[in-house]
Amino acid sequence: MKTRKKILTTTCLAVMLLPALSAHAGSKQEWARVIDAQPVFESVRYPVEEKVCWDEQVWHREPRARSATPIIVGSIIGGVIGNQFGGGNGKVAMTAAGAALGGSIAADSARRRNPDGYYAVTEKRCEIETDWRTEQRVVAWDVSYQYGGDIYHTRMREEPGDRIRVRVDVDPLGY
Repeated sequence: MKTRKKILTTTCLAVMLLPALSAHAGSKQEWARVIDAQPVFESVRYPVEEKVCWDEQVWHREPRARSATPIIVGSIIGGVIGNQFGGGNGKVAMTAAGAALGGSIAADSARRRNPDGYYAVTEKRCEIETDWRTEQRVVAWDVSYQYGGDIYHTRMREEPGDRIRVRVDVDPLGY
């Protein structure tokens, strides 16, 4: 059964190819002289990605928990100065007042240096930018060639040399 299928398939292919084979039965190949060859260009547009970076000033908020060191140091200094005045219970009152005043002055000073709790930092920022480029590319060649005293024209994919191969068909005229 398989052998019959193979024979039938081969016979069908031969019958189908017979006209194509007979069409070139009277043809031969010759060389023709190239007279001119001009490239055919096509514009090709393609993306080019480039990393672009810059420095940018960015504001950050200070964390809520600020250092208490300036206030503590201000209170101690204020307390030492307040302790120099008064006597008895007045001395304790002046020490407490000096400590409170020193702490308050230190807190105000810290707020003046950074009133809103923000600070600036320079950070590097980058992004990918797409630029489009256009380029001319040779996609074919328009060729003029001479054969048998006549000039012919064709378009070829490759650049021809000084000569190209041509098929010459000879068909009898009907009588």
